Amino acid sequence: MTVSASTAVSPMPPAGSLQGSLQGSLQGLKVPEETEIDLGDVMDWPHRPVMVQAGEGTHVFGLKEGQPLPLGVPFEFESPLFKGKMLLRFRTAKSDDVAGHENYFNGRKRLMQTVVQGKFKKTGIKMSDLWAGSIFHQPLAQAPPPYFTKVMDAVIRRVAPGVQLDLASKQPKVIALYAGTAQTMRIDVPGQEPDITGADIPEHFATNLNPQASLQGTFKPEKVNTAAKRRKYLANPKKAAKFSFETDKIYTLHQFDDAMNYGQGTMRIPMYGDYDIKPAIGSQPLSLTAVTSAGETLYSFRIWHEETVNGSILDKQSNQLQEEPQKQ
Repeated sequence: MTVSASTAVSPMPPAGSLQGSLQGSLQGLKVPEETEIDLGDVMDWPHRPVMVQAGEGTHVFGLKEGQPLPLGVPFEFESPLFKGKMLLRFRTAKSDDVAGHENYFNGRKRLMQTVVQGKFKKTGIKMSDLWAGSIFHQPLAQAPPPYFTKVMDAVIRRVAPGVQLDLASKQPKVIALYAGTAQTMRIDVPGQEPDITGADIPEHFATNLNPQASLQGTFKPEKVNTAAKRRKYLANPKKAAKFSFETDKIYTLHQFDDAMNYGQGTMRIPMYGDYDIKPAIGSQPLSLTAVTSAGETLYSFRIWHEETVNGSILDKQSNQLQEEPQKQ
């Protein structure tokens, strides 16, 4: 089955002009023209009812374009900005590593995990210019009620301080500075990076952090020597602009969430329960996207649910099966 959709991000205005828009209306972020995406037969999805694909600008080694990505085991990928590996775990979706899945989620409230590890390919990328979150190429099919929007904003901000929430525009998005959002962030000398499949990934950020030359000798590493301090400090764009990603280090960015349930397409709302977001997003995928203010892709992944593809893939396939005898 083929549909038109895309979650990648096209070139955007220079960082200076974008910064204000990100803090306000977010109008500086744009998505490209729709592209044809082959989703195959839902019956063949290995992690049904969900299927994860690489988006525009992201190449996964060993897989053809459009093929389902593994869940629960790392896969190698490359983009214009980055080369490394990614691990995706969704609590309520099938895993390709059942033991590792259970070891990570048992005893925790977490519903999802992403770990990115590798090297940046370009110098000069400031930590104030790298954003991560969800970006949609078309408006939401149904705008959440105002009350839910406020509650969702509070829930997301608890997970991602400094998040920019825009659900009403033609190109909805929920994004935040990556370095100020990741629950764990590491900067390692090659060969000393951790195993990303483990249940825990310890913070290791301040030791190998190099601030701008103008700050050498004046910046105090203790300001960011814990995960909580680092997230608070780097969620501020002005402070994050003092640091850049280096090409000779291995970066590990670990995120997890106890609100977003990708396996079911729901969001856990306090004092309400699980809110089904599939009708709201319409016939398009959820996304996991990281891009710079200049529009360069770190990664772009589409998360499809069978109920969000043209209403319902199953209904459409069922109708096709019913129509075939009539054609004969």
